Amino acid sequence: MNTIQDIQAGIVEEFAVFTDWMDKYEYLIELGKGMPLIDEKDKTDEHLIKGCQSRVWLACKPENGRLRFSADSDAIITKGIISLLLKVYDNQTPADILAANEDFIGEIGLKENLSPTRANGLVSMIATIKEYAKRYAVVTPDPDPGSEMPGQAQHDEKGLEDEIILALRQVYDPEIPVNIYDLGLIYEIQADADGVVFVKMTLTAPNCPIADEVVAQVQEAVADVPGVKEVQVDLVFEPEWTTDRMSEEAKLELGML
Repeated sequence: MNTIQDIQAGIVEEFAVFTDWMDKYEYLIELGKGMPLIDEKDKTDEHLIKGCQSRVWLACKPENGRLRFSADSDAIITKGIISLLLKVYDNQTPADILAANEDFIGEIGLKENLSPTRANGLVSMIATIKEYAKRYAVVTPDPDPGSEMPGQAQHDEKGLEDEIILALRQVYDPEIPVNIYDLGLIYEIQADADGVVFVKMTLTAPNCPIADEVVAQVQEAVADVPGVKEVQVDLVFEPEWTTDRMSEEAKLELGML
């Protein structure tokens, strides 16, 4: 099984053969023809990638610890772009996908030769793939949950916290299309062995008119995590939120990198 780094290096070599970008576009189109296509029943709004000018559907399912992607687009060049990304990320583990960088895109000159709208779409495609990887990145369970060993309580609390983070990544800021965890709005998470969870969070602006609704969404998302019995959310505005708190994925999705 080739690693993501090996595949990316191979793509750079393949594109180096072409000296004209029209030839590279034709190569992208050929890649699109061989891409694993999404099942027609999965061509739904749920699988549409936000931020793309053309319609792009992307579905993902876990298989033996790896993620299998399928996609389609109604624009031929966009279809080629998503097929290039699937060539890199399909059949890889969530951990490897999250750890990978996208330097190869700059090395082949793809982003700089795309229109601004297609370049933004490329960023959205990568962010969606990473989001799937986060969703399916699970904590490995203890091999014998019936036997408690030294440090087991701390292990359980950490596992619960990881599940809470996954849940928080399903809650989005009302004004910015990024989940609140990667946006850096979560200041603190405390989860004890009794299932009592404390979340300290903020908002991008203190005068948000739907602050109560966002807090309610956080409470609901965390309460749905197995093992959580009580949720306390503390909304604060000190320290003030800044873009420095955003994750690299969030900055990439918003075109800040």
